[in-house]
Formats: sequence, C-alpha cells, structure tokens
Amino acid sequence: MIRLSALLACCLGLSSTATANEAAEEFGSAFYTGLSISVVQVRVLNAAGKGYFGSGVVVAENEVITNCHVTRQAVRIEVAKGALVYPVFGQKADMSNDLCLLRTGPMPLRVAELRDAGSVKAGEKSFYYGYSGGIEAFFAPGRVATTHPHDGMAVIETSSGFALGGSGGGLFDARGRLMGITTFLASGHAGGYFAMPAEMIRRVRTLPESDVAPIDGLAIWEQPDAAQPWFLRVARMGTQARWQAAAELAGEWTQAQPDNADAWHQSGVALSRIDRHADALAALQKAISLAPGHPQILFHTALTLSRIGRSDEAANIRNELALADTDLAGRLDKALENGGIPPAPGNSPGCPRLDTC
Repeated sequence: MIRLSALLACCLGLSSTATANEAAEEFGSAFYTGLSISVVQVRVLNAAGKGYFGSGVVVAENEVITNCHVTRQAVRIEVAKGALVYPVFGQKADMSNDLCLLRTGPMPLRVAELRDAGSVKAGEKSFYYGYSGGIEAFFAPGRVATTHPHDGMAVIETSSGFALGGSGGGLFDARGRLMGITTFLASGHAGGYFAMPAEMIRRVRTLPESDVAPIDGLAIWEQPDAAQPWFLRVARMGTQARWQAAAELAGEWTQAQPDNADAWHQSGVALSRIDRHADALAALQKAISLAPGHPQILFHTALTLSRIGRSDEAANIRNELALADTDLAGRLDKALENGGIPPAPGNSPGCPRLDTC
C-alpha cells in the first residue's frame, strides 16, 4: 500500500533489470501475460477523501484477494485493470493474517490457480507480479528463500522483491500458480520479502462478509513483539543487530518447537554472529536433518564450517548448494573469499525495519 513516499528510498527493493530479462528469456512472454491478467490494482478512498493504492489477485470470477492493511481505512474500494474498473461491494477480512477478500462484479480476467504452501520448497523459482510504485504492473523474479510455519500453514520468504504499492500482489511459481500474497518486507534481514500463503484464502472465504468500511485490528507483523510469531521476533532482532538477544530467543524457540527446522536454522545463524561457532554448527546440523537440502541452511552451514577451519567440508556443502541454487552458491563463494562474511543481496537496500508496501 502506498502510504509514505519517504519510505520509497528505504524500501525500494526491486530485482535488477538483467535478472528480469534473463527470466523473461527463459519463460517467454506468454508466461508473463498469464500472470499479468490475474493481477489488478486496488484503489482505496478513505473518509477524508485521500486515495491509496495497492495490488490484488483475481482468485474467482468476482473475487480479489489483497492485504487488509491496504483496505483498512476504506470507505470506497475499486479494482482496476487498465481501463477496466470494477467497484467492490463487500469484503471478508482476516485482519490478523492481513488478508482481505473483495467481492466485485464478474471480471473477464484469469482466475489464479492456488498452490498450497506445504508443497513449496526452499530454492525453487518465484515470481512477483503487482503494482509496485502504484502506476504500472511490475514483475520481479527470484527464489523461495524459506518457509516459516504459521497458523497451521506457512509464510513464504522470497527474494522476489516488491516495493510501495506491492502489498496484495501475487507470488507465483514457475507454472503460474499463486503461492502467496506479498504482504511485508524486512530489507535489513537479508533482503527478505514475505508472502502470506495462498491456501489461506480458502479460510477467508468462510468468514462473514461486511460492507466496505474501516477495519479494526492489527496484522501479525504489527502485534506487540511478544504476540508475534517466533520467526518475526527473531528476524526483528537480527535487523537491529541484537545478535545475543536473537540467539537467546531462538534458543527458546528451539525448545518450544524442537521439530521446526526454521527455529534451529535461525538459532545457528544468531549463534554464529556471536562467535559461538561450535554451538551454531550443532544447531545448523539439526536444521539440515529436519530439512535436507534446504539452500539457506546449507549456505550458513558452509559459512560456519569455514569459520572454524573445516574448509574441505565447507567446499563439499558448497557443491551441494550449487545443485539447488547457483545464485546462492555464488554469494557463498564471495563470502568465503571475504573471510566468511556474506555480501548483501543485490536487491537489499539495507533498510533496518519490518515494513509494508
């Protein structure tokens, strides 16, 4: 949602033109056309007459999914695709998970196929499509970084960048299926972009519909820290470089959810940042036992091994990583050349906050 233009310089995290062109050559124009005709702009007017913009995805002939933080001040909503404009007659709101389902009249647009987040794998290709910037639809390729278990499903973290106006856009897979709804970002946290799982739309459909009017409540990323999911609490400490506190909290997380690979992974990362490399390696090895082949865990495991002088083992893991994610393997090579310090992702401006767009 476009709210504060001053955030643009901080939150602008778009993939490079070269990357987009390479993806376009690989997948072809028909692929992008298919994505584009499922994505609309969401236009909101509040009680003071001020306009806001966000993105949305067509998920039924007369339904558009978007983020509730896009529409929460609305007294009027419409969705637009080029010159086609459709009024919104009602909405179903899951404010906690930041998903609002808008009811429109029938639209001659492609209905996106939903994909359950449980089948989404770290390292697979992802594609963002939405109205970052608020004017023209924008496309950004990337990869799924990881998935974070949440509310019986999983929030998807991706490198497919989006910016102001991109909230409510679509995160699609290589077959054009909707994996998630792009919702918030944490640019300082390794350039991470987060999407709520598309399968959650089915749950929102069961909620009562209300007229278009302002919505009360807070989304998961707006809650007081103690009420937020573990992964967001640890991520926020990381963006603030509070690594000792992050390590302690991640340790509590592993005790609360001992079968959660995400918990052990984040524990290992935090422990490594405070030079507890042996403990970090043990946590990362536990993580990889729970999520074999996970590219981000392989990346951090190789870094940790290199820091304690086990370069041959680090090289073996680097080769395994290269089979799953060549871009991440390239970052690992640069980190190993730099004494085990990973470079910032190319699409990360280093904004030390969790925020929405």
